[in-house]
Amino acid sequence: MNADQLDYSAEVRQRFERAPGHGRVLAAPSERRTGAAGNIARGTRVEFEARVRQGRILECRFRAYGCPHVIAAASWVAEHAEGRRTTELDWIDPRALARRLEAPAHKLGSLLVVEDAYRACMGAGPEA
Repeated sequence: MNADQLDYSAEVRQRFERAPGHGRVLAAPSERRTGAAGNIARGTRVEFEARVRQGRILECRFRAYGCPHVIAAASWVAEHAEGRRTTELDWIDPRALARRLEAPAHKLGSLLVVEDAYRACMGAGPEA
């Protein structure tokens, strides 16, 4: 098997190659929220930035260091966060996300880092 035939789902390949939602949010400090989780030395670090007004997410972006599953998961979360209330936190289910991305079971810990980073960004996580 060569590098072009790695066993990733179509959604993981698409999100890894295009990384929709990657980057920074351009917003006034009063409208910007940030949060991060993980550690590069351990192989996974995810950061989210969101532009928030009146408790609603107007824009969400991510930066991630990790495997294609981590990047795909962060991309999916950033895309699906927009329009939600900042208090809505239970919509991210790492197990469901792993199924959606067809990630192997040993990647669940990395997907939990994505959830932790999002919760930190919304003020309910490790860096809150």
